[in-house]
Formats: sequence, C-alpha cells, structure tokens
Amino acid sequence: MSTEQFVTIDGPKGCIAAMLHAASPQKVVVMAHGYSGTKVEAGRLFVQTARALAEAGLSALRFDFWGSGDSDGSFYDVSANTEIADLHTVLDWVKRAGYSEIGVLGLSLGGAVSICTVADRSDVKALMTWSAVPNFAKWLNMKQFAEGNPIVGGPQFLTDRLAVDVPEAYCTLRIPKKQIQGDQDIPGFVDGFREYFDKAPEPKEHVVLPGADHVFTNWPDRQKVIAQTVEWFSGLL
Repeated sequence: MSTEQFVTIDGPKGCIAAMLHAASPQKVVVMAHGYSGTKVEAGRLFVQTARALAEAGLSALRFDFWGSGDSDGSFYDVSANTEIADLHTVLDWVKRAGYSEIGVLGLSLGGAVSICTVADRSDVKALMTWSAVPNFAKWLNMKQFAEGNPIVGGPQFLTDRLAVDVPEAYCTLRIPKKQIQGDQDIPGFVDGFREYFDKAPEPKEHVVLPGADHVFTNWPDRQKVIAQTVEWFSGLL
C-alpha cells in the first residue's frame, strides 16, 4: 500500500517542491525531470511511472528543480550546475529520511544532470536514464534565450559550464546503469550517447525503441518504458 505526500526540501537557492510516493521505508527511486519540465512531465509520464514503482513496492520521489514547477526561483536563472546541486540536496534528503537503497531516474536534461551527480556519489545503487542529453559541450550552443523570459533558459545556461561533462562522468560509473530512448529521439541524441557508451564499465544497457520519440508520447512505447524501468529497479534495489 502506498501513499502520496507533498513535501518541501530546503535547496541551495530556495524551496524544492516534491511528491513522495511512499511504498517502502528503505527503497526509493529519485526522479529528475527534463529541460523546462516539471515533476509531472509530459503527458503525466512521471506520475504514471512513480505510481507504477510504488505499486511494485518501491518508493518514488519526483521533484521540481529550483526554477521549475512548484519550486522557488525562475527557470531563466537555471543552469546544469544549479540542477546538479539540487539533485545532490534531494539525494541527501532521502538518506536523512531513512532510505538506504537509492536509485535515480533522469529524463533528457535530468538524465545528464543525474549522470554528473551520481558520478560524485557512492550511495546511489542504480541509474536509469531516459533520452539523456548526451553531451553538454555540444548541446549548450543554443542561443534561444530571451532577456528575463522565465520559461526560457538564460545566458548562464551557456556560460555556467560543468567541471566534468556527461561522457567523462558516465565512463566513471561502475554501478548498474541503463539508458532507454527511441530511434525518433532528438537528432543527435542516440548517436551522441553511442559515442561513449562502449567505453563505460559494466554493468550497462542501452535500449533503443523503434518508433519512440523523446518523451515516449505513444502509449504502447510508454508502457514498455515504464514496465522495463520498474522491472529493472525492482531487481536492483
């Protein structure tokens, strides 16, 4: 039996809003959303996944990065580094809450942020990424920000660079890791991930779903992704 509880976490820059799907007192999957997304995600993808995890006996915590959703701040002020700091804070919070078997699930930008965060920790047991941004150095060349626009990333998204980029971080991870994406993902995402996947240590998996898009919009694709995710975490936590 699971319960859903809205919680707030004191983050580095302000309040982080989260929803805890409590099913296990020891096992939890922390869920990191994508660029300009929220803890609900496209088509309620994160809600559906969190409830499926809870039904399988795993707690799930989905949260809004600072500057997104119900959390404090403006998305215009967000960068990859602010999100990495947020995820560290959320992982520390679940540890203080008593969870000892911790998994992380990140989507798109949240996938890249998860890779870079988990690479600096020893307390995460398993990492699942969906359609992860494969490389910040190549991806952060966009110039589509508007001065003060709270729903578009500001100039610091380009200038606040990471000390260690996604490929290097991924290749240090020795915990079980799995990337799921569609062959209709954002151009360059599948090939970009493949550039360094073979260099990463085992255990690892890379699943490319035929016909699936970046956020698994079609229900059959979504069912497959959620089922694989629940099964994978259930076998590791």
